[in-house]
Amino acid sequence: MAQLRDDRMNFPQSGELHVFIPDIHLITSARRIEGGFKYGANNLDLLEAVVRSLREFRLGAAPAGEVVVYQIGDLFDLWRQVDGLDPNASAASAIQNDHASLLKALRDPDLNAQFLLGNHDYDLYRFPNFDAWQRSFVIAPSVMLLHGDVFDWVEKLPDELQNLVLFIFNANSAGTAGLDNMRPLNQQSRRKRKFRDFIQNQAPAPTGRWRSPEGGDGNWNVQVEGVAPPEMLLYLKEAREKCAAANSQFGSRLKVAVIGHTHHARIAVRDTPEEFFALMDCGAWIENCNTADDLTPRPNAQIAALGANEARIYQLSPRG
Repeated sequence: MAQLRDDRMNFPQSGELHVFIPDIHLITSARRIEGGFKYGANNLDLLEAVVRSLREFRLGAAPAGEVVVYQIGDLFDLWRQVDGLDPNASAASAIQNDHASLLKALRDPDLNAQFLLGNHDYDLYRFPNFDAWQRSFVIAPSVMLLHGDVFDWVEKLPDELQNLVLFIFNANSAGTAGLDNMRPLNQQSRRKRKFRDFIQNQAPAPTGRWRSPEGGDGNWNVQVEGVAPPEMLLYLKEAREKCAAANSQFGSRLKVAVIGHTHHARIAVRDTPEEFFALMDCGAWIENCNTADDLTPRPNAQIAALGANEARIYQLSPRG
């Protein structure tokens, strides 16, 4: 679907592979019918098979290599499952029971997946079974991994920028108090939205021109600032600015941001003589996408991988 290979990503580790599973938005079957929601999660049998294959791949790679799997937010869709605050985590429990096999695979100790909180499952931090979930990871030396919803806040709440930088880049140690402080920002995007006909994209997300990974070893379907249309560059500027602020404030060397949230899979870059920065938006397992070659909607079913200065996004489909 897309591939970027560039040493300027400053992520040369050849013995590590990081795999990212984006937004799934699980709700119960009963709630989908009751709520009249157009979209459920796509191809869950395929997703479970992928997760189980990643477990075997991870075990087979050890000890010579390390495979780290991340689910990068909005695994659960608490916003669609219930209206308002859920004081007892009953919504999460209902979703887990409805998708027991998939959740068992994702939380298998042998897979050891790492989980991020998205905006639709942000409130999980309040409950013991989920309080180890994070809002961001820094994958040394150069990669910031986060759900991506914070970039909505950047545009709407400029007075919060300084706190937002601290929150993003200290998220692993922010604790419950920090998450409580940022919860009102998360809730603002929920207000007056019913999510019945769409969650992020009313039309299929455009993903550029595809070709098979066997079609070449170089970069392909990379959206370059100054050439690509603006919709293919969403959050590139915001991610670049926030990483630059963190580099200045914390002495980090971030050159790549990996996100979900938009349900719009793409790799976008700023590539000038002065600066290189890459955004990998991993897509989703809900709603649809299409290509410039074929406008027929197809269900989003994407995973992404990063290692040895190479980033790839794959669109999957069931066999047959």
